[in-house]
Amino acid sequence: MIHTRHLKLLVLAATAAIVAMLFVLVWLHVPVAVSAQPALQQATPTATTTVSTTVGITKTNACGIVISNEVISQTTNVTSTVVTAAPTTTPVTTTAPVSQPAAPTARVLRIGEDVYPAVLDPQRASFVNEFEILTLAYEGLVSVDPQGNVVLAAAEQYEFNATGTVLTFTLRADLKRVDGAAITSKDFASAIKRGMDPCLGGRQYASVLYDIKGAQDVSGFDIDNKTEAELKQALDGVGIHTPDDKTLAFEFAEPVGDYWLYLTSLPIFFPTDTKIAATAPDGWAEVAGNHNGNGPFVIVEFDDGNSITLAANPNYRTGRPKLDRIEFKYNPDTQAQLDAYTKGELDIDAAVSTDLLPQIMSDTLKNEFHQYDGASTYMLAFNSTVKPFDDRVVRTAFSQALDREGFVKAILLGAGAPTTRWIPPGVPGNQADKPGVPASDPQAAVKTLVDNGYGKDGQVDCAKLGAIKFTYPDSPSNKRQVEFLAANLQKVLGCPITPEPVHPVLYTRLVREPKTSPQMTLRSWIEDFPHPQNWLSTYWTCGSFARRYGYCNVALDQTLKHADAASDIESAVKLYQAAEDLLIADVPAAFLYNGVNMQLIKPYVLGPVHNTSPRDAGWIGEWGPVVEYDIDLSKVPDTYPKQ
Repeated sequence: MIHTRHLKLLVLAATAAIVAMLFVLVWLHVPVAVSAQPALQQATPTATTTVSTTVGITKTNACGIVISNEVISQTTNVTSTVVTAAPTTTPVTTTAPVSQPAAPTARVLRIGEDVYPAVLDPQRASFVNEFEILTLAYEGLVSVDPQGNVVLAAAEQYEFNATGTVLTFTLRADLKRVDGAAITSKDFASAIKRGMDPCLGGRQYASVLYDIKGAQDVSGFDIDNKTEAELKQALDGVGIHTPDDKTLAFEFAEPVGDYWLYLTSLPIFFPTDTKIAATAPDGWAEVAGNHNGNGPFVIVEFDDGNSITLAANPNYRTGRPKLDRIEFKYNPDTQAQLDAYTKGELDIDAAVSTDLLPQIMSDTLKNEFHQYDGASTYMLAFNSTVKPFDDRVVRTAFSQALDREGFVKAILLGAGAPTTRWIPPGVPGNQADKPGVPASDPQAAVKTLVDNGYGKDGQVDCAKLGAIKFTYPDSPSNKRQVEFLAANLQKVLGCPITPEPVHPVLYTRLVREPKTSPQMTLRSWIEDFPHPQNWLSTYWTCGSFARRYGYCNVALDQTLKHADAASDIESAVKLYQAAEDLLIADVPAAFLYNGVNMQLIKPYVLGPVHNTSPRDAGWIGEWGPVVEYDIDLSKVPDTYPKQ
């Protein structure tokens, strides 16, 4: 998962040579009593607009989009369509206004976060704040518990064949969606195939499916020179088989290791309701009621970048959770979130920044503060398709210029550990005893540049480096971090480094694609599961997350291919370690520090503090048994919700 911390009306434009269609999304508001029936999208004609378009010799690509070479002008009428929440088939119970009860009657968990999730489509999500919502609204074949163990979830059993080329899951009986509809193996299969469909833009985890026979070919399908029928044939031919409603089998092109069980816990494997998703592929997930999932909770409200509300799902496979609602409240100002927590407006402050530690530890809040090991690596990331970072020499010099110790001490106040390697402590394959990317050495940084044509007489020629921008999601805490690092680099190299703040949601959209990814950023990776495959194959292979930086090393990919196929973990770890050494030699980024988890939680919240995990980059205990979490209503403050 990628770490970073608004949802607006999204305009979806699909331009064709003959017609164009505009969808405008409206919000579904939470009723007093939550219905188990999600609202389906329905189209309502609203207006007709005259626009200019072009036609000529045309053909339709594999995604059903009309493409044209020879054009002539033409005017046509375009009817815009509003996507609204359809009435539910289950009547919604409303309650007449009454005076507030004297004591709370609902168990509500209020969590403070700093960045609103930009994408809540299971097959396209990749950031921590996206995963934490989706894993409440959906459930995969398996899950991974706080200790990093694989736990059966929607599946009741699994089995590898003797050669490791087929993995078969058997689903639990009577799996249901929020609306009560049965979930079968075909629902999982269609959603997973959606994750490799080349017509679905913005697929971030697609590469984890490439072990499946035919998946990589489908994902890279030449949609402009193939037909819809050919694409359908290719999708039908991938190695995902559903011989009956309870059986789902993955056929692999080559043997795979045990890491594949972990993969099936990821959101790209979640059973998205593909019929709903097909109504507006790029925007269906922006309507709360469209998330007709199978998780313990159901998304019932999006509040334009401010909050997301989920309610207990009465159709969850193990029964209704103890919590009635979970409310995520967003504000990039971490001091404001701390103030809200102090006033009893939040039950968990998951947006604690290190600059607030002196304030937290100096008052009674220190008894509610939890700091524990994380499974994360932060780095100064470079877009290697953009100058000057297309040159390994420059990347090396920037790594040498970084004051890692000073950053951890002055900005993190010790809440982190400097590192020059990628795989963090606690993960099999960690090599903390070996050198990593070039370590902090200001004099060496200047010499590296000067000796390689970027200066003379012991000084860096800033004109040869060119303008350098350091882009970051705008918030007070991020500003402090980036300004420290920019000043550090500028002091060492003698060249201006310009901090560039952007809206946090815009930032998470920009960094998804190499064409829009900024020149230099501060990024991180938080493990999805404790296996070196997740740190290397998932992230740094050609076409995976590495594509965001324009990074690709075929030799690294080959080494990782052998590691992934290793039959035992000892052999695999040795290969993964060799792969990490290859990665480090390329200096694709300047690895900076390993993070820790910092959370505030009220003592009346029962469960999370006993289920912490290094992967808790969202909220404390997020990977534990959330269905069992509870609130001691006898101890909540007056500011706690009354209903």
